[in-house]
Amino acid sequence: MIKSLKHLWQMSALRQAFALTLVFLGVLLATGLLADVSIRANLNQTIDNELLDKFDQIKTDLARGATYQSIAGSYQSESEHFSVDEFISFKSDTGKIYGYPIPDLYGETGFINLAPYYFHEDDEDEESGEHAESETSWRAYVGRVSGGTLVVGASLRTRNQLLNTLPYAFLFSGGVMMLITLGGGLWFGWRAQRRLSKITHALDQIAAGDLTTRIAPRDCKDDLDILSVKLDDTTQRLATTLQQVRDLSVNIAHDLKTPLTRLRAQLEQTQEQNLKGVSDAEGVAAALKKTDELLEVFDALLRISRIQSGERKKQFKPLKLDTLANEVAEIYQAVIEETGRSFSLKIKAAATIHADRVLLIQALANLIENALRHTPQDAKVTLFVSGNTMGLRDNGPGIPEEFYPRVLEPMFRMEKSRSTPGAGLGLALVKAIADLHQAELILSAPTSGSGLSIEFVFANEQAGAN
Repeated sequence: MIKSLKHLWQMSALRQAFALTLVFLGVLLATGLLADVSIRANLNQTIDNELLDKFDQIKTDLARGATYQSIAGSYQSESEHFSVDEFISFKSDTGKIYGYPIPDLYGETGFINLAPYYFHEDDEDEESGEHAESETSWRAYVGRVSGGTLVVGASLRTRNQLLNTLPYAFLFSGGVMMLITLGGGLWFGWRAQRRLSKITHALDQIAAGDLTTRIAPRDCKDDLDILSVKLDDTTQRLATTLQQVRDLSVNIAHDLKTPLTRLRAQLEQTQEQNLKGVSDAEGVAAALKKTDELLEVFDALLRISRIQSGERKKQFKPLKLDTLANEVAEIYQAVIEETGRSFSLKIKAAATIHADRVLLIQALANLIENALRHTPQDAKVTLFVSGNTMGLRDNGPGIPEEFYPRVLEPMFRMEKSRSTPGAGLGLALVKAIADLHQAELILSAPTSGSGLSIEFVFANEQAGAN
């Protein structure tokens, strides 16, 4: 039981619901206190204003010739000296009192609170035979008028009844509101806690190695849904990265095993020649060549790793794509045409981007090298720029569309390519350079229907009008 309660208390959403309810209760009490003070002040002010108005009216009537006796009579019955809710009393300068005598007030001025008095109402209770009685306090105003001192008073019974009822009404309405708020807060907290628990469970599953776990919210309505979608995306990328690492490990083992085996055979042959006392300079040269090829593979892997680290972003500068394309064409056009292939350069409304010029030249060089390696000698190679898009296309055999994503992975080689030189790192390096520039790398078949087109589409915020 204690453990369950402790677990409940550890749920932040439920704790927040309780905290908000307590805050609401505190605000409610403070508001009620302020309302009570304000209502009391307003009621007292209203009563005082009414007493002053009545005092001024009587004073005016006296000035117009009305008698004290007639005015006092209008405020009292024949049997009582004043009505239940109001009274007046007048003491002339000669000492004669009209209305209910209140000796203690005639020497005062201003507003005065009177202790409760008992007043007998006129309507006798026929069943009990007793006079109805009521106990209340009074508020009076005392002032000088022509010929004496006038006291006007009003009962505070209605005011007191209202003020006595107000706390009960406030507590009842506040209690109902607090229960509704607490219930609503707990319900929303419980819902949020369920979603947090689902996210926590998913994280536990991912930490345990299950990268197929997904939260998959139905909608994306709030921050928890956004967090769930982000977590799913991160898990998907992590799964993809791990799969690529596994594939890379397999490809490295597969592609390096053969040259290492050949290198070992070459070294064994050279060793046998040495044991026979025969110098094998050609064997040593061949072994060194194979070693250099292996070092080039590792150098390429290290270059990809450095590019993926993002360090080269510090070298980004404004770069006009038409200038870059012309520079690449100037370097490689002769090389391409020497192989018997034709080369063309097409530029249309080139944009200016922020980029690393050396890396983009390296990427285009890799694409040109791939085109020379995998296209027939009479192929056409086109370097093109259009707006913020730059790429290379050829009319060679191309590659099946289902292999587009795979050929961008490090050391992935299609079976028909394993007989050609290379380690399958050229397009992986191009992909790393595109990612560094936040450019989309699109592989497609040219509109002619054969060949391959690879293009960089740079992000709009990188591009600027030329």
